[in-house]
This record gives sequence, structure tokens and C-alpha cells, in this order.
Amino acid sequence: MKRRSVRIAVGDLAPPGVTRLAVRVVADPDLQAASRPVVLCCFPGGGMSTAYFEMDGYDMAAHLAGAGVIVVLVDHPGVGDSDVPDDPWTLRPELVADVEVLAVERVIAGLGLANPVVIGLGHSMGAMLVAYQQARHRPYQGLVLVGYSGRGLPEVLRREELAVAHDPAGARDAIVQLARSRFGRPLVSGGPAHSEMLVGPHASPGALGALGAAAGPLLALCGLTSMLPGSHADELASIDVPVLAGVGDHDIVGPPHEIPGHFPGSRDVTVFVLQDAYHNSNIAPNRHLLWDRIRDWTEMIRERCSVE
Repeated sequence: MKRRSVRIAVGDLAPPGVTRLAVRVVADPDLQAASRPVVLCCFPGGGMSTAYFEMDGYDMAAHLAGAGVIVVLVDHPGVGDSDVPDDPWTLRPELVADVEVLAVERVIAGLGLANPVVIGLGHSMGAMLVAYQQARHRPYQGLVLVGYSGRGLPEVLRREELAVAHDPAGARDAIVQLARSRFGRPLVSGGPAHSEMLVGPHASPGALGALGAAAGPLLALCGLTSMLPGSHADELASIDVPVLAGVGDHDIVGPPHEIPGHFPGSRDVTVFVLQDAYHNSNIAPNRHLLWDRIRDWTEMIRERCSVE
């Protein structure tokens, strides 16, 4: 297993202060497919860095790399070792998605692969950003969206936030004002990573410690956008590649059977429900079942692409 950290130049597109994003490549060169290797580009949820995918004892990246997948972990601007913009209030979902696609394109070009199958994976807010990436630039041949459904979190929203639900234009116009009111600052530290709603009542001390070590600031504008129902319905509707939605049976995504309805443009939406799991499914005792499902699904996409 090889792990390599790189910093990818994005200053020609990113807001002032951001010249590079931090990227980790996790791969086992001896196990990669001889033709059309799979590259899985992963983006963390709000309040997490990409360390969420490499937690000690809960290492999703190593698990998938051990199956021959090339795992690329990308930290959002302002998170982890990525540069922080001079004005983090510029980090709207559209801009973050554009910058991250540029990083993905450049890191894949640097891998020197012949005709790879590129798949986007995001957890929670990161899943929303992967959806934005696909809607705006179409870099992926499939999407893995974990802990995400598209419904938002209407049960925790304020009255003024609910007023722009299902109004994409209104949400875009109001998002800075609403985020200032809710969070007070554009990069929010000390989020609810350990809340029972996200980890369940029986998370072990080791799991909680791993999550704490993986914590990073929440991008306020992106986080709130992901919470607003219908705020990015147009982006979701434009997605026409296969989608794998992986959620816990105690997740915060609403009824799993409703998930395909958020992706009307895709003819292939698979929903996998991990039993006895909460929102941060990478610490679930049976997390390997989800990881194996992701592995099998990416292999299916690779085989499908190879015969097209």
C-alpha cells in the first residue's frame, strides 16, 4: 500500500489566498486493473477533513485500495492542509465545486493512467459538492453518495431558512445572510461530529477519538446549502450517470426509498442501507459491508465502461 500527499495548484481558478488543495493518493500498484483502472475521488462531509477516510482502525481508503481501486482524497478549500481563502465567505458550493474539479483533473493527469474510470464519492456535505461537480463539469462516470439524499434537514431549519426551501434562486441570493445568522463565521470549528444523532448512542471511545482526529472546519455556505430542501434540485436533476447512495438505517437522510426521486435524470440509482449504522457510517461496526458494496459497485461501473 502506498500513500502519497501532494498539493495541487488551483490558483488560476480559486479565490484569493487559495493556490493549492491538499490531496492524498492511496493505492496498491500491484492490485490495479490491467485495463481501465478505477479512480475514486473522495470528498469529506462538513466538519471533517479527508482524514475521515483514513481513520486509524476505520480506514476506508486502505480497504478500497486493497481491492485495486486508486483512492484520491481531496480536502476542500479551507479544510485540512488545503489553503484558506482570504475571504472564506466566497466559498459558495458552485465555486468550491469548480476548484475541486480542477484539482481532480490535474491529479488524475499526473497519475499517467490510460483511460481510467473516474468515480466521485462524497460523504454528507461532500456528497452535495460531488453532485455540484458533476452537474457543472461532468468529470465522473458514476457517483457514490454516502449519508446524503438531497432532502436536506428541514427539521432543524429556522423559519427564515425554510422560507427559501425549494427556491434555488432565492436560496443562492440569501445564503450568505442566512449562514452569517446561523453560524456567525464562514469556517465553523467544533461541529457536532460526536453528537448522538450522527454517531449513535453506543459509539466506542476509539471511534469517537478517531472522528475527533479527523475533524476540520465546516464550510458554512456549503453546509447550510446542503441542509436547505430543494436548494440544489436543479443540479441533482441534471445528473444522468449511475448513482450509489449508501446510508445508515439510523441516518439523517429521511426515508431511503425516497432517494431515487431526487435524481430523476439518472436511470440507475442504487440505494444501499447499512443496518445498525448512523450518519458517520465509517465507524459502524459493520462498515466493511458498505465499503464492499462500494467496491463491487465501482467494479460494475468499470466493466460497463469497458464494453461501451
